[in-house]
Amino acid sequence: MKKLRARFQKLDRAKYISHLDLYRFMQRTFKRARISVWYTQGFNPHLYIMFPLPLSLGFEGECEIMDFNINDDNLEPETVMEKLNSVLPEGIRITEIYQPVMKHTEIEFSHYEINLISGNSNFSEENFRRFMGQEQIIIQKKTKQKTMKEIDIKPFSDVSDVYDTDEGVHISLRMPSGSNANYNPSLLLSAFYQFIGDEPVFEKIKRVRITTGQGENFR
Repeated sequence: MKKLRARFQKLDRAKYISHLDLYRFMQRTFKRARISVWYTQGFNPHLYIMFPLPLSLGFEGECEIMDFNINDDNLEPETVMEKLNSVLPEGIRITEIYQPVMKHTEIEFSHYEINLISGNSNFSEENFRRFMGQEQIIIQKKTKQKTMKEIDIKPFSDVSDVYDTDEGVHISLRMPSGSNANYNPSLLLSAFYQFIGDEPVFEKIKRVRITTGQGENFR
């Protein structure tokens, strides 16, 4: 058995495939590609596929991760990638397959590129900088106990760039992800919309990097 990790893109219409549907879809993909993959043991064996950091529905991703095991130790990662890409639909593309280097627990951050599209001048670099300039940005976040809790999301929102575009505003954002803490950028955006009293015509959120606490790309 050989352990492998795939990095893949989930773009365009594929962003509307839910996490559960993606799992089922990938199961069928391995069968269509005729790749012998490892099944779990026990009373209810199932094909082992692991997505350590599921992507929110409606988000695009350039750096998504999928772990799986193949039964043929002689099958090279490049061959596995070619076989899978030959049967994958438009919007999903594997860009790399390699043997895992890091543990899932080393994931700490997700990096996003966000475009808020609107003809309204409220969506501007100036207003977003005013919004982030507040001492606190209080939001409602659901806890593991399914209760709502007030949290200041500002310390968890690292904005590296923001600028006006022809259609609205662009934001480069890093937020905690993984087992220690997980914050969805939609929480920050919803607070921004409330701050300016308006919503965009369209928002495009793309995850472009998954990194460790030391800033290394997750491998």
